[in-house]
Amino acid sequence: ETLRFRDNLRRLRRKTSPSEEEPQITFDALRREMPVDAPKPAKECADLLGCCLWDVFADNHDVRTAEGALVDLGSFRAAASFIADFRHRRSHSEARFNERREYLEFYLGNWMVRHRADLTPVYELIFHRMRQLGLDWRYVHPRLMLVDLRPLHEALEGENVSEAIRYDPTENYWRERREAARDAEVADLRRNLDEAYKESVEEARHDPSPATVCAYQRVYGRFPAGWPPEGEGENNS
Repeated sequence: ETLRFRDNLRRLRRKTSPSEEEPQITFDALRREMPVDAPKPAKECADLLGCCLWDVFADNHDVRTAEGALVDLGSFRAAASFIADFRHRRSHSEARFNERREYLEFYLGNWMVRHRADLTPVYELIFHRMRQLGLDWRYVHPRLMLVDLRPLHEALEGENVSEAIRYDPTENYWRERREAARDAEVADLRRNLDEAYKESVEEARHDPSPATVCAYQRVYGRFPAGWPPEGEGENNS
């Protein structure tokens, strides 16, 4: 899992940074750092269900009522916090103290451990409950997007400062040079992300359906809207 995580990061960095010699990862070194806890079946099942709920209700997918209203748990983090709050049911003060640690338990769902076992039965349980409540689900293929916050930073930095005070010809020249180089880096990274997304869509169209899609098909008797993914225009369908 650690090697796969590092390989995924390396794929995202392709063409954007020079290749560097990375230290070798050994199982013995990782094992020394891993905590050893006694099995807790009830807790582990509840945590697994929470992560699977995040996979269904977050991760850019849509859940709607029979009337078409969106069931929105918020951002990736907000959805994880919502599930954590329900999972642990702590008092308000305790929830605030443990908020960051607990939302991380469900953030990004089962992406690190989903290969360990077939989670289709867990998703089937969720979709059975959703169908009973008249809820439906729309698949959205995962995609990484890049947000450039420089305009916001510049606006905040230059707020309440007159143009005459801000302008310096020499500094302005070098700032433009730096911005041009940064623009090129951002554009290159966006191209890499777009290429990775297109490759991922193509792989998804030929690989076996993910567990969420299989579970939905078994419960609802059809594939969800959005499957199979179609690439750039799928979010507008």
